[in-house]
Amino acid sequence: MSKQATIASLVRTAAKTEAEFMSTVEGIFEEDDVERIWEFFDRLNIPRSQGAEDDLMCAVPEVGGPALAKRYDYGDESRVSSGIQRFLDRHERKIKWHATHPSLDGVDNVLLLFRSAMAITNLRLARLKLLLQSKDELSPEEWSSARKLMNNSFLSFRNFLNLVAGEWVDAMSSTVPRDELAAKLGRFYELVDQQIQRLEKQKEELEGRRREMAVLPDGYPPVKPPVYFHGDLLGKGPWKLFWQSLNDRAHHFREAVG
Repeated sequence: MSKQATIASLVRTAAKTEAEFMSTVEGIFEEDDVERIWEFFDRLNIPRSQGAEDDLMCAVPEVGGPALAKRYDYGDESRVSSGIQRFLDRHERKIKWHATHPSLDGVDNVLLLFRSAMAITNLRLARLKLLLQSKDELSPEEWSSARKLMNNSFLSFRNFLNLVAGEWVDAMSSTVPRDELAAKLGRFYELVDQQIQRLEKQKEELEGRRREMAVLPDGYPPVKPPVYFHGDLLGKGPWKLFWQSLNDRAHHFREAVG
C-alpha cells in the first residue's frame, strides 16, 4: 500500500503549474476524506512569484472526475466549501498586493490566480448543483447551507473580477504603456466574458432546481425554498443589477487593454 502524500507535499505540487493544480485538486477529492480536502484548500497557496508555464490565453480548464463524483451531505459540503473560501480569500489579497505593486512582471501571476479562481468557482457551483439534486426536501438548515454555498461562489468571483478588472488593471494602466499592457494581456478579456456567461447559465440551472424543491419547516407545511442572495430576499431586479455590475467591470477590462 502506497504511503499517503502529506498535505504539505500536495500543496507544493499544486503550486507548480496550472496542470498540476488541476490534477492535485482532483486527486484530493479522490481520497474522499472531507477533513483532508478542507485542510488542502485551507493551506493551498500559489506564490506571488509564480509565473506560468501554461498558456494563459487558452480555455480555463475543467475540474472533473473525482471532484464531481464524490457526493457529501450538506454539512460535509459546507466544510469543504469553507476551505475553498479560505483559499480564495487568501488569493484575493494577493491580487490586492499586485494592485499596489503594478508591473509587467506580475501580470502572469495575476492571470494565473484569476484562472484558478474561475476554475474553482465552476467546481463549487457544479458540486452545489449535484448537492441540490441529492434530495427534493430540505430542512431549513440545509437550505441555509445551500444558500451560503451559492452566495459565496458568486460573490467571491465578483470580488476577483472587481480587483482584476478594476483596481489592478487601473493601476497597471497608469504605470505601464498601454500597448505593452495590451500585448501582455492579449485576449484574456474573452475568458472573462465566457466565465460571466457560464455563471449566468449556472445560476439559471440552480434556480430551476430550486423551483422543484421544498423546505420542511418544523411544525409547518412544506414551502418553496425562498430566493435569497447575500442574506436578503431578492428577486429578478437585484439579480439583474448583479449581472450588470459584472458586465460593466468586464467592459472596463476590455476598454483598458483593447
